[in-house]
Parts: sequence; structure tokens; C-alpha cells
Amino acid sequence: MIQRYKQAFLQALADIDKTSTDSRERIRKYIGLYSGVLQNDRMCLCGMLAAEYTTLPKPMKAELKEFFDENERWLGSVLEVGRAKKNLRFTGDAREMAVLLISSLEGAMMLARSYDDVARFEGTAERLLVGLTAGR
Repeated sequence: MIQRYKQAFLQALADIDKTSTDSRERIRKYIGLYSGVLQNDRMCLCGMLAAEYTTLPKPMKAELKEFFDENERWLGSVLEVGRAKKNLRFTGDAREMAVLLISSLEGAMMLARSYDDVARFEGTAERLLVGLTAGR
């Protein structure tokens, strides 16, 4: 189940790469993956499983980590390219910023769902984007 979800998500990332070269647009589309799931009254499978990580069998734990590792790698690369092209601004390591973004998006999904309010997620996502482009 996690493998299928991971493969579908990785294909979505490849599609983003094919359709956009602008780092800001790639991040916006990445956020759109989360938003689309939430708007369909669903949650990120791996985010939900992460909440129950300690109860999962070892193979599922490994798949779960791989899902997030791939996301961090892809997003870190997009961030680094964006910073090099001066499309994005942030301090510190790109991979650490990727972790911050993914963590923020996953948490924002949970809170938005708790309040049955997608706008809560969208507001958080927009603030994250503004923070990456402020002062450009």
C-alpha cells in the first residue's frame, strides 16, 4: 500500500518537473498535491501512518522513511536550484528547509482536517511560500 502511494507521489513529482522549471512554481505545485488530497476530504497516507509509526512493522517503517526521504531529496533540490537562481530566499541547508516545509504541510493538513477547514491549510501554505520569496 505504501509502495503504491509512494510511486504515485513520485510520479506526481516527475510530472511537476516536466511541466515547470521555475522553483517557485514547482513548490506551489508540490503544495497543491497536499491541498488536492485535503480538498477531496482525504489525508496523506504516509503522514497518517507516521502518527502511528511505533506500531508499524519494520518493513512499513522502512517504506515510510523512504517516502519522506524521497520528498526531502526532491524538495531540497528544488530549493537549492531556486536559491542559486535567486528565485527563493532562505537561510541554512536546503534539506533542512525541505524538512521544515514537509513537516509544516503535514501538520497543517491535520489541523485543517480537525477544523474541517481547508482554508487553514491554504493559509499556512501561502505563508510558507511568502517566506521563501520575501525580499527577492
